[in-house]
Amino acid sequence: MRSRADLVAAFHRTMPDRVAQATDLWLGYEQGQTGNLQVLRRLLHTLKGEAHMLELAACGDLAELAEDVIDAVRGGARPTQLTGDSLLGALEGLGLLSASPGAEAAPELEIVKETLRAARAELGGGPPAGELAPPLVPASASASASASDSVHESVLPPRLDQPDAPPDPAQPTARAALDAEAVGALLQELQRLHGEREVIQRRLRESQRMLRALLVEIDPRGADVDRFAERIAKTLGYGAEIERLLSAVRADWSSNEFAAGRALGELDEVVRRASVVRTERLLNQVSLAARSAARMLGKDVEARVEGTGLLDAAVERRLEPALLHLVRNAIDHGIEPADVRARRGKPARGTVAVTVVQTDAAVRVEVKDDGGGVDFARLREVLAPSVPGAATLDDAELIPYLFAHGLTTSRSVGAISGRGVGLDIVAREIGALGGQVRVDSKPGLGTTIVLVVPKNLHGEEVVPISSGRFRCAVPTHAVHSVVLLEDEELLRAPDGPRVRLTSDACAELAPLYALGAVLGDGGPPGPGDAALVLHHAAGLFAVSVDGYENPRLVALVRSEEMPLTSPLVRGVAPTADGEAMLLLDVERLFAYARQAPRDAPFAAAAEQKREPLALVVEDAPVARELLCGILRSMGLRVEEASDGREGLARARAAPPDVVLTDLEMPYMSGLEMVAELRRSPGLARVPVVVLTTAAQEQSEAALRGLGVRAVLSKQRFVEEELRRIIAASLEGA
Repeated sequence: MRSRADLVAAFHRTMPDRVAQATDLWLGYEQGQTGNLQVLRRLLHTLKGEAHMLELAACGDLAELAEDVIDAVRGGARPTQLTGDSLLGALEGLGLLSASPGAEAAPELEIVKETLRAARAELGGGPPAGELAPPLVPASASASASASDSVHESVLPPRLDQPDAPPDPAQPTARAALDAEAVGALLQELQRLHGEREVIQRRLRESQRMLRALLVEIDPRGADVDRFAERIAKTLGYGAEIERLLSAVRADWSSNEFAAGRALGELDEVVRRASVVRTERLLNQVSLAARSAARMLGKDVEARVEGTGLLDAAVERRLEPALLHLVRNAIDHGIEPADVRARRGKPARGTVAVTVVQTDAAVRVEVKDDGGGVDFARLREVLAPSVPGAATLDDAELIPYLFAHGLTTSRSVGAISGRGVGLDIVAREIGALGGQVRVDSKPGLGTTIVLVVPKNLHGEEVVPISSGRFRCAVPTHAVHSVVLLEDEELLRAPDGPRVRLTSDACAELAPLYALGAVLGDGGPPGPGDAALVLHHAAGLFAVSVDGYENPRLVALVRSEEMPLTSPLVRGVAPTADGEAMLLLDVERLFAYARQAPRDAPFAAAAEQKREPLALVVEDAPVARELLCGILRSMGLRVEEASDGREGLARARAAPPDVVLTDLEMPYMSGLEMVAELRRSPGLARVPVVVLTTAAQEQSEAALRGLGVRAVLSKQRFVEEELRRIIAASLEGA
């Protein structure tokens, strides 16, 4: 568990990225992207909650005032120049507080707060709640304003770009919705089939009654010899009727099962279509972030965004922060200052290009800049105190260290970077999707970073492989090629075997490892073995296997449901024979392959799960980490979810012993999630504790009605109180 001081430090480290994101959201809203307002409000609410839990009153108060202004605009009030100025000033103030934590009482922050209060007062009540105010007002509208209006009453400038083209009904929208008519028809069909099953159940009960009567007739105890003939006739009659009934039930059941399976398949397809979104909105956010970062850093940068694709909405939510980090990092670290570019003979204007390409199973996103590339010399210098032999590592071996948490090559803290966050967030978000990050950097010429993520989370295309007693798989998008190891391709190098890979361009030597040795169930690779050549952030590597099969699409089951854990496994796919195929994490596979066999995670790190399971549902990352750390220190296993919908899915997949949840969250609120838990078999009695900034008596009353154990306030958060309530909940008190 990280200490509170560490969490406060983490809060301050992530603040620049949040400020940049919030700034982009407001600027985008000013340009007509009304959907940004809800996201911005959610971000400010999250900041407020985390700040209060960490006892950072100045940050919490500033975020709360900004949230009030956003709420007024969302309620229908017309935003003016003062609205935008006050919000941008508040965001700058939050950045200042995190850059200089001791400046909490600085007088300029009081000015920012007064400006926010003035903006809120100026907005007044506005139209009824729920009517979103237009972000822009025609210039003619201001002409009728009262002469007594202040200078801040000027409305926002008109939008310069053309309005969006009408949406194509044949294509998924940026935020697709369920087809209510299709879902309604399918639900009616499922209800009809459920009614049919009730009829079948009654017929089965009748068959059971007749079977009991038959058993009575054939019972030899107390039999009357004179009635044998009559009893035999009854027995034959009962037997024939039971056979007829069961044959009819079997036929009806088969028909019902087929129809139900078809209806469920159609319903699943409708839901899948609804979860698919296009990447245009994401790429618009990337373009805004690039312009904002260039403006903030005073650099002349052209941002090019090309291509499109279709993604599962859950994939897009993970991809967005990773992509925004990469673009900001490229502008800050990659693109050189104008004088340096001039000395290197480069155009004064730098270029950052983002390209999206979709394949059958994955989406490939490339972020390419023409800057100075990774400063490997500086990276060796930074790593020297903590990484033995860092000075002797070649450039490719250094690349994985770019994704380490807390690492930065900046010599000073800037507006965007220098705090050691960025690429570690990219690795975490893409890794959570089962995707990959690949890096190619040439000093003086620029850097290309490629993200490969699956299109959806309902299934994944994999290459099944076998090694010893293990049946495994790797994602198809991670496989470069498959080779048969021959003597001429094998090279025994001082640091281990390598395999020669020949292409039209050149020959390359890739490190070769035995999958069996990594899993603790095999020896070194040798001639005649098959080897999978896999992509890694630093390049290519190969693993020898006993056998492999053609790629196929599999449905994944959460790896947490296994009786053992391993850092190598990120998912499980059931097979036709009732066994399980383990989906390997390629990045961790590379890391473990370089260790000694005794460190093999399967042989030594598998452990039985015995601790109680807690589920923490919280959309604020720092607050979630704080709560998870407290629960882990109590000896609990902890599952995390960032919204109510994900929390409900995790609870159903692995029933927890206690649930700790926020109330205000995207996609599904805490109140809605608890109500669903109470309606779910096996979860109706799970203890629930709510921790929220909301102070609504109606919500609290509703939660009490749902059997919530306690409702705690983030503003008055007391760790010992939470520990006591969780302990009592686990004891059944």
